Amino acid sequence: AGPTLGMECTGVVEATGPGVAFRPGDAVFGFAPSAFSTHALTRAEALAPLPEGLPPEAAATIPVAFITACYALETLARIRPGERVLIHGGAGGVGLAALQVARAAGARVAATAGSAEKRAFLRMAGAELVLDSRDAGFADALRAAWPDGVDVVLNSLAGEAMERSLGLLTPFG
Repeated sequence: AGPTLGMECTGVVEATGPGVAFRPGDAVFGFAPSAFSTHALTRAEALAPLPEGLPPEAAATIPVAFITACYALETLARIRPGERVLIHGGAGGVGLAALQVARAAGARVAATAGSAEKRAFLRMAGAELVLDSRDAGFADALRAAWPDGVDVVLNSLAGEAMERSLGLLTPFG
């Protein structure tokens, strides 16, 4: 997107170049430079059709979180069914996207959050194991539930918490 304001967007296609599958009038969402403007010019590959029933305001919050989660779990970690994933910051945008990506891949998910309300939400969203990110004992609690540890850590913590997370990884995790 370059050094401009805004990167995620929703809108209605006004015009297209040759060979583009989108047509004027199509509702879309995706990435564009200067997305905080009334009009944006972007590549067709940076857009997707707006799903029916998904409000445009909600769609504009999806691209960065899901691209981050997909890249981390699918491309870098090459997540596989049955693998165990620890997602820190599970109730945030990237965390919730990662929870969905991991579950769709058939992985087992442990997630952390800093408040009781966020942890309750993660349980409802399908995390198998939910831990308190503000309690240094999260690693011990995870080991008690999953003695072998985890195959993947999607981390947003620093310092000792990060070190404890890395200590939970299985060999070659």
